[in-house]
Amino acid sequence: MPGAARPRGAAGRAMAGAGDTERVIEVPPQGLPAGPGEAAHYASLAADPRVARVLVPASLLQARVDGLAAAIARDLAAAPALTVLVVLKGAFCFAKDLGERLFAHGAPPVRYEFLKAVTYGAGIKGSGENARRVRLQLKPAGLRGRDVLLVEDLVDQAFTLSRLRALLEQEGLRSLRLCVLAEKVLAAPSPAVQKLREGLRPDYVGFRLPDVWIAGYGIDAGEDFRNLPCLVAVNEAHYRRG
Repeated sequence: MPGAARPRGAAGRAMAGAGDTERVIEVPPQGLPAGPGEAAHYASLAADPRVARVLVPASLLQARVDGLAAAIARDLAAAPALTVLVVLKGAFCFAKDLGERLFAHGAPPVRYEFLKAVTYGAGIKGSGENARRVRLQLKPAGLRGRDVLLVEDLVDQAFTLSRLRALLEQEGLRSLRLCVLAEKVLAAPSPAVQKLREGLRPDYVGFRLPDVWIAGYGIDAGEDFRNLPCLVAVNEAHYRRG
């Protein structure tokens, strides 16, 4: 997109442990430990047959969102305003908290816009997939000339985010940056998906997750768990049987 600056933020591609919340946090398969006194809040999840384990506790989620907001506020300090474009439904919790932390870090004034894309619907990810149809159900108008931060919950096979980026790059934006709560490290992507992922480098990434089903903090599993304050690995067998 001509004239659309896309610098890499401080939270961009660097890797870090859980103690450095301004860099991508690598999440091991067993998940990250909850803070003192926090684990007791997840007792009901441990007994839920739909949940395999807690991957990212709420305290670390909020700390990382704050780190992302700090980096974005620095990178966009000279912008007159920032349009936070939220991908529904999964990114709504993340975008709400991110907007509050952007204000706390002195970012330019924020305006929210929303879009909705359907890629998987009621279906589940299949092995060896090369493509999926992405249907746009809601798209804002009047984005030309704006500094836009596209906020997505999760990069998996990258079908949705790649399509949305391509569409937005035709809108005459002043700048476009991509911010995702988490990206998966895929176990066995098809060559087409691997190429797609390599060509999609979000400017800001919160967490790097193992290739398991994720839910919580706005992300659903069959519309379950959007209200959780943490990220969990879902019991895949339970949902496949369903």
